[in-house]
Amino acid sequence: MDAGQGQDLNQVDLNKSQLQQVQAGRDSIAAQNSQVTINRSIVSLFGNRPVAAGVDWDWAGKVLNGQLTQIQQRLTDVLLENQLFSIEAEERLDLVSRSPLSSIRQLNVGQTIETLDPDRMLIEVFGRKDIGGKLLILGRPGAGKTTMLLGLAEQLVNEAIANPKTLIPVIFELSAWKDDKQSIQDFLIEQLYENVGENRKSRIYETWLEQQVLLPLLDGLDELGMERQRNCTVKLNEFANTYPQVVVCCRVREFENVGIDLDQLNGAIELQALSDLQIQNYLKTVNRWGLWEQIVNTTEMARMLEPNEDGEPGLLRVPLFISIAAAIYDEKQAFHSKGELLEKYIDRQLSFEVRKGDRRQKEFEGRVWAFKTVEQEPQRQETQSSLSWLAGRLRRINEVDLLIEQMQPSWLDSPAAKRRYRLIFGLIFGLIFGLIFGLIFGPIVGMIFGPIVGMIGERDGIEPVEDFRISMSCFTRRELLRSLKQWLIFGLIFGPIVGLIFETQQWLIFGLIGRIRQWLIGGLIFGLIFGLIGGLIGGLIGGLKQDLKVRSIPNQGIWNSLQSVIWASILSYPAAVILLMTGPVARHITEKNDWMDLLGIYLRNSPQFLLPGILFALLIGIFAGGGAACIQHFCLRLVFTQDKTIPWNYARFLNYCAERRLLQRIGGRYRFIHREVRDHFGKLEP
Repeated sequence: MDAGQGQDLNQVDLNKSQLQQVQAGRDSIAAQNSQVTINRSIVSLFGNRPVAAGVDWDWAGKVLNGQLTQIQQRLTDVLLENQLFSIEAEERLDLVSRSPLSSIRQLNVGQTIETLDPDRMLIEVFGRKDIGGKLLILGRPGAGKTTMLLGLAEQLVNEAIANPKTLIPVIFELSAWKDDKQSIQDFLIEQLYENVGENRKSRIYETWLEQQVLLPLLDGLDELGMERQRNCTVKLNEFANTYPQVVVCCRVREFENVGIDLDQLNGAIELQALSDLQIQNYLKTVNRWGLWEQIVNTTEMARMLEPNEDGEPGLLRVPLFISIAAAIYDEKQAFHSKGELLEKYIDRQLSFEVRKGDRRQKEFEGRVWAFKTVEQEPQRQETQSSLSWLAGRLRRINEVDLLIEQMQPSWLDSPAAKRRYRLIFGLIFGLIFGLIFGLIFGPIVGMIFGPIVGMIGERDGIEPVEDFRISMSCFTRRELLRSLKQWLIFGLIFGPIVGLIFETQQWLIFGLIGRIRQWLIGGLIFGLIFGLIGGLIGGLIGGLKQDLKVRSIPNQGIWNSLQSVIWASILSYPAAVILLMTGPVARHITEKNDWMDLLGIYLRNSPQFLLPGILFALLIGIFAGGGAACIQHFCLRLVFTQDKTIPWNYARFLNYCAERRLLQRIGGRYRFIHREVRDHFGKLEP
């Protein structure tokens, strides 16, 4: 290389460096201008707010930090390959009963790094004086509504953390609104207690609403179905009429079909379809320019840029689908429909080459994969079948998220499968009870009572005992009285039966005759004490148990139920010993007619019942402390695995699907990356 060529190359490097400096300067100025705009919006939302009385701001800070972690995790999952879009949003004030305008604002959907770009301007719209924090976000399927809401939520939560004791933004899923008569206020409070935590007696979330520091961000209004969406829209108007700030997110066609405007909101924006120029700029950014040429030169793909017969924008003008198209782009193979596009995306994500390449690309990150090697990962057909079944179940129960511990026997497909589940559960449950009863009361009692419990022990639903709260609230007292009544009835029916079997066994073994009076009195005493103690224990467990609020691992509710069995057994041990001693007490009363020496009887006989008391306490723990739910869950998973509906290690499989960007995992919850992907799987045959 001569000196002249070297000088030319140095000049080129210098020019590149100068251009980079100029671009960096422009980006810095743009960021500063955007931050000024955001700061103005933040001041209008958070500035000069008096500190609300009675609010536990320490707990609010913990909730905000938890929200921020979940939001950032969802954003990382929902943005395919961290791709960037800049789309238009048109104001639709006609949908909130205001004079329509045609103001167009540029709003970014997406990011190039893991945290949201600070120049997203939806917060500017949200904070405008004429909108005042009451906003409706509309868009077509895949247009970026949820991503937009998550971006707004991230900014609001960040500012709430930076400006403590002001507002508490929280995202809610309206798909969880089950009761058409339930007010939005009650729905928000219920969701906060169920998903965030705290004791209802504290009324902590009621205070948030009363002081109007909660900022509800409501997603998925269109998930409710036509009739329930109509009822929910009416409730939302009632709520927004008296509440200062709320955001609602919905698909535009479903919103228009309901025919009821959210006239208590002050502003509405509809995310617009991408223009040719926006698509081209995006494809250049992700180095997929060949895709644009393929779209233009392929008749079927070119039609996907045109509106359909209903006037909806073309498929490839929707951010989700053009990003998927870029991910699966192959210059030799075009796609011709939405179904084929999604199918190719699934094929790509599950292909052996892509899975192996992802591991190679991230081998230095120290990532822990669901399966140790790519060869151990499930085959495509197995993955598709299980996800198809899951999509169908979530649609049937109208849920967005899956919690493994909340799977129910009603999810079984056929009557034969349900009968098989009941049979397996009855055998296991009866065997456990029969074995423990046999060790305590003798083999005949165990052989007779075990099958009886197995036949009658099956329950309709699985209710894990995930956690306990120490409280004697009205709910706990009601649960205590209800359980006391049930156990008394159970004890007074089965007490004499157990007494009869026990005395018959004694007669067969020892040849004792004439024990009818002893059996009758002893059985009634046993039943009464059994009902009282069982009702007390069952009522306390039923009244103190609660669902987990923070689910950090899959199936955490069932694992915690196993722990609850141990705690319930330990707490019920003294009562179990007293219960087992009712036999000697009844015998003493019937033989000697002496009711005065009960304490002495208990003291003299207690040592021989210390060991059997452990078994009986374990029995109580299994029956009332969460063990039954664990057995039910085991039997249900066994039937699912036998039918090849889902793999046995379901959590590992779901984690694998999250790695393949088909599902999102948020703590112990799973959801499809988008409703369109869920609907596509739901149409496939399991």
